[in-house]
Amino acid sequence: MRLAVYGKGGSGKTTISTCLLQFLNYFCDFQVLGIDGDHNLHLAEELGATPVEMQRGDLGTARDIGNDLDWLRSYFAGTNPRITADLPMIKTTPPGEGSRLLRLREPAEWRERYVTLIDGVELIRVGDFTQDDYRKKCFHSKTGAIEIFLKHVWEDHNEAIIVDMSAGKDVFASPLPSLFDRNIYVVKPTRKSVSNAGDFLAHAKNFGLDMLVVATDIRSRQEVPAIENYLMRTVDAVIPHDAFFVQRDSLVLSRPPHVREASFTVLDAFYNFTDLLRQLPSHNWENLLTRMLYHHEETAHDWAGVNFTAQIQPGFNPFERFQSNKLATA
Repeated sequence: MRLAVYGKGGSGKTTISTCLLQFLNYFCDFQVLGIDGDHNLHLAEELGATPVEMQRGDLGTARDIGNDLDWLRSYFAGTNPRITADLPMIKTTPPGEGSRLLRLREPAEWRERYVTLIDGVELIRVGDFTQDDYRKKCFHSKTGAIEIFLKHVWEDHNEAIIVDMSAGKDVFASPLPSLFDRNIYVVKPTRKSVSNAGDFLAHAKNFGLDMLVVATDIRSRQEVPAIENYLMRTVDAVIPHDAFFVQRDSLVLSRPPHVREASFTVLDAFYNFTDLLRQLPSHNWENLLTRMLYHHEETAHDWAGVNFTAQIQPGFNPFERFQSNKLATA
């Protein structure tokens, strides 16, 4: 499954992303990949990364995919003849014959370039602004790397890709949310948090997204119904206030505690949440392909240029190729 986690700054968005990654890996034996899609780059720290882990031995520090777009595009384009100097890969370009279509767990060059292993959890980062970006680029120029990656790397039933998204509703300016099996919004029982949640969910509905809502930092029985009354919908998962989360934020500890160290109450909440996620259907291949082609045609007609529609290979289904196990070499 592939999940995106959203939320207002301070809502616990990155904490929920972290705990989901650790819980699925440690308790459910999933191979997991976390993608830090926020320019604040907190996910590695939340996962408890040490300087040694970040250095990666002889490999050196991992590159950020959002700051390595030329290599990323060339790598996943492979030998696709529809991607040329005149028609370069853009973030909506669909895979075609010759594109690299890879399984999450198989050895591949992108792993050596981008992945940092942190206590069983694999992490890649979009990256922050560089000196060359100032006054020239918005952050969407980097999050487009996530779209390219998610179109070419696919996970199996016992694997998960979880993206810690940037805060805010500007995500709806791109097709990225349509590439996830589930989009999750994290909300706290405060006026500002539910107000932001209501606004975000309204845009999600207009976008055509079905959202899951997770209530965090819940201290009383009245708070969940209050959130539901404000949002006029049910809350899908509840994460209680707990000393475990206070410890995760503490400056006294050298690193945030792993979710395996959480209280029974917290573990029970994440068991129920991950059980819900695992029961939901994943990868509606037909819808994914339809949306992928639609968004590329839309982009071509809106701003890229109608000639970019030539990058669509009629009749080509990258998912059939993936499911048949006939993948390009890494």
